[in-house]
Amino acid sequence: MIRINLLPAAKRTAATSGSTQIWGVAYLLGLFAWGVLLFFIYLSTNSKLEEQRAANAALEQEIAQAKQKSANIGEVEAKLAKSRQLEEVVGKLQTARQGPTRVLMELSQLLSEGGGPTVSPERLAALRRDNPLAGFNPGWDPRRLWLTSFTEQNRQCNIRGFGKTNEDVAEFMRRLNLSNLFEKVTLTATSSALEHGSTVPIVSFDLSCQVRY
Repeated sequence: MIRINLLPAAKRTAATSGSTQIWGVAYLLGLFAWGVLLFFIYLSTNSKLEEQRAANAALEQEIAQAKQKSANIGEVEAKLAKSRQLEEVVGKLQTARQGPTRVLMELSQLLSEGGGPTVSPERLAALRRDNPLAGFNPGWDPRRLWLTSFTEQNRQCNIRGFGKTNEDVAEFMRRLNLSNLFEKVTLTATSSALEHGSTVPIVSFDLSCQVRY
């Protein structure tokens, strides 16, 4: 009878089985450790993601507030511009209403005894420094000149009248030039005439100028 000794094979099988179990446990432990590591990585990444989302939300809120403030600023600026336009229109109407009255009062002052042009003392002194003959004659008798016509359109004026002499017309023009309300005074025509109802010679004049008001 043939006998087969199986003892060594059994021992080898047991040894192989034990080794496999050890590797299996080590593999499971490795998987567990890797899972724990991945879990901590996930927690860390998720925390950073939440922080970034919170930061983005805060920025979006700031942007929305800035847009709202910008819209309000535009509305305020539009109201301010409209108010300024209204103020400018009212100012022009006020000037147009008061301007002609100021011009007529200035003319009355120019042709009044002891009167003279509306001019600052500083400007008058500066003109006289440059030209000692500049200025006006405060002792001039305004009864030596009278006006027959005064027209004004778009601040362009035409003045007609008579003077006793050419010097009287020149004095009137000097006063107009010095006045803060008149500029670009130009003598357009003069001619000899006779005073009404007499044979006394006088000077007829026609001049143009611009008014400032």
